Amino acid sequence: MPGSRVSDIGRKADMVVVAARYDSAVGRLLQAQAYERHGAVWTDLILVDRQELLARLGSRCRVYAGAVLPGIPGDFSVRGRLSLQGPNGRAVVVLGTAPGGRDELGVPIF
Repeated sequence: MPGSRVSDIGRKADMVVVAARYDSAVGRLLQAQAYERHGAVWTDLILVDRQELLARLGSRCRVYAGAVLPGIPGDFSVRGRLSLQGPNGRAVVVLGTAPGGRDELGVPIF
């Protein structure tokens, strides 16, 4: 739209996670719904499993938790950057600090 501005996160982020599915028994992430940036273009909604998300976070991709804003494609409202916490093999994906060793992305459940 002419005269509209996209938030800065659209240029900084490599991926924005918008929803997650957890294993209810152990609280581990099973899948996440996300958008991935390829240059100046964002993908359609993709499904990312836990191992793929861990690999991206381990390779220093800038992955954020957020939501899609209506109007301009590639414009997101972000809650914060996701990170890995804990030792290798037992790392958890969190937004902020780890709540008791469980994955917590701070996005809606799908």
